[in-house]
Amino acid sequence: MQMKSHHIALRTPDFARAKAFYTETLGLSIVGSIPGKEVVFIDIGGTTIELMSGPQPEKCERPGMGLMHLAFEVPDVDAAYNELVAKGVEFFITPTNVGDIRLAFFRDPDGNELELFHSPTLTW
Repeated sequence: MQMKSHHIALRTPDFARAKAFYTETLGLSIVGSIPGKEVVFIDIGGTTIELMSGPQPEKCERPGMGLMHLAFEVPDVDAAYNELVAKGVEFFITPTNVGDIRLAFFRDPDGNELELFHSPTLTW
């Protein structure tokens, strides 16, 4: 059996806000949708995010399992960080090095953790 990534599903209680964040703030492109539904597929390079509307989950502590974060590989973490800060994105981890990895973390409007990532040696 041969498999490859198709999408990562993210549910949001505010579809318009989340869609604007991913497409306008982050500048990612919509490559598909489900007619008649608040569902779009957003290209993130190599796979897609399936962004869909859904009810607001109960407020609770973040589980220790499940989706922890989604990483976006960029050629220059600092330049991407500066561009997003200029658009009003707040980072909870500013650009930093972990070995030869340069990274920074921020959240989407629903609190999902997103990472800017670059490494000259992790090249898969």
